[in-house]
Amino acid sequence: MKRTAIPLLLLVCFLVSFCFSGVNAVSSIAAKDGTITTVETFVSHLSSVYSLSSTAVLLLPFVLVLSLLAFVSYIGKQKNVGFLFTAAAIVFYVVFLFAYCAETRNNSVYNVINELFKAEGLKPKKRDVFINMAPTWHCFLTIGLGLLTCAASFPNFKTKTTRYNLKLELEPYAYIAPHVLFFTLFSLVPIIYGLYTGFTKWDIYNEPVFAGLTNFETILFKEGNTYYNQLRNGLWNTIKFVIYTTPFLIIVPLSIALALRKVTRGNKLMQTIYYLPSLMSTTTVMLAWTYFFRNSYGFANNFLGFTCEWFAPPYSWIMLVIITVWWGNGGNMVIYQSSLASIPEEQYEAASIDGANAVQKFFYVTLPNMSYPMMYTLVTTIIAQFNVYGQPQMMMGYNYDGANAVLMMYIKDTAFAQGVAGIASAMALILAAVIMVVAAIQIRVMFNDSKN
Repeated sequence: MKRTAIPLLLLVCFLVSFCFSGVNAVSSIAAKDGTITTVETFVSHLSSVYSLSSTAVLLLPFVLVLSLLAFVSYIGKQKNVGFLFTAAAIVFYVVFLFAYCAETRNNSVYNVINELFKAEGLKPKKRDVFINMAPTWHCFLTIGLGLLTCAASFPNFKTKTTRYNLKLELEPYAYIAPHVLFFTLFSLVPIIYGLYTGFTKWDIYNEPVFAGLTNFETILFKEGNTYYNQLRNGLWNTIKFVIYTTPFLIIVPLSIALALRKVTRGNKLMQTIYYLPSLMSTTTVMLAWTYFFRNSYGFANNFLGFTCEWFAPPYSWIMLVIITVWWGNGGNMVIYQSSLASIPEEQYEAASIDGANAVQKFFYVTLPNMSYPMMYTLVTTIIAQFNVYGQPQMMMGYNYDGANAVLMMYIKDTAFAQGVAGIASAMALILAAVIMVVAAIQIRVMFNDSKN
């Protein structure tokens, strides 16, 4: 424990100093009589974490996560790993300070500065307020304590054996570091902020105000409220979309994979043709199908003689299913092809000797060997379909009283068009809860089936 006691103590001091650190924000305004009024305020890191006021703030939770990982590593007597996490935390903390202090239009800090100007009897326009921010001495103390922690846990490079052992210990972290970095910055941290935002009143531009369960009470229990109706219509349309598309996104790719297994010549070409739509963007797919089936100038109505309004209920649901299955079956098809290729031919030969026909081979040989790939594709497909946005948005939008408007459309417009980010986050959390419940039930049922 002696080897890690000092770094552990220094890391605790680093975290304590971090909690008391912050920046000084200064702004000056010239009055009409020529006098210059200067106001100053202190912005702590802990208050910045909850302000959601800038992109740089996203690095603060990352610094805390890395510090906690370093703390756990030192507790577990992994000094070299602790050094790695501590060094990364210091680097990202310095990057945060540079990026945050470079901002002159921070909305959260502006609100505080503006109140100070009002106290001085001034009402400056926002475009005239420039904020200069600089780290306090606590920030430099925090950096110094972090560097001392790194120095106390610096790896041993003296001998060839220690260098080799160091490589074995840290090499796995070097491989997973890029993935962990992007996952934390673009998935974990936004998820944490999304959870927090769901319990606040926030218009994206100003500092969020904690509101408890008010947002959930509004969208779940206040009948007649706009957001109450949007949640029900959007969630119901999303569930219908999942129910309509998921079976086809499992059956069609599986059928194609089984058919291609029997094809000897041109197998790769056919596989490429079927997989090609999966490489296209949502915009490309929707524009292509829209131009083909548009009532006024589409090929289907003008040249083939159809008279249907393809993008109006009830045909709009049929078109959504066809487009989604055509676009998204390639990924599952490749997974099923790989799974089919791994099934031993001896099992099919044994089934043939026992007198099994093609259907019996499929149900008693093929499906049991594909249980795990099918469980994986079913869960991922349902999760993907619950997050549908592009197809209904580009095809119909909110036409026909939102007949095809899914929940993600309401979430996006509520947050960015209306500036009611707290309500939008609450809707997103409810959607996430529904996805988690459905996925948990699926995994539980399939696990029991496979065990039986």
